[in-house]
Amino acid sequence: MAEVAVNVPFDSNEIKEIACAEFRKRLDGLGPLQGAKEYMGFDIGFNITISLRRMADASDSKQTLAWGSVKGGEESTGDEKIVSVSTFSSGDPNEERMARHMPMTVETKDGRGGVLRKKVRIEQ
Repeated sequence: MAEVAVNVPFDSNEIKEIACAEFRKRLDGLGPLQGAKEYMGFDIGFNITISLRRMADASDSKQTLAWGSVKGGEESTGDEKIVSVSTFSSGDPNEERMARHMPMTVETKDGRGGVLRKKVRIEQ
């Protein structure tokens, strides 16, 4: 029996996964982040607007903190908009890597008098 894909709404994790993939695609297109360039730190300013469209009709609109609020006298479409503006400043590169459980760059001897660099995960 053949399987049939069902067109169901996105769940929250799918939205986050798609948003992160789109953000990565935009970062990959930036010249200063191409190649093997290295930087001692960075600052990021986030200005994110997410418009969510609910499947429910206007009469089923929820008025909760999670979904915002509806002003009195206005009819809700069930759609919501999230606007987030924030910034991030990195710390020391190795401290950031440890805090995020990212691989660390280590140097080791290659057995022929040379030195190899490789990435390894270090557990705290």
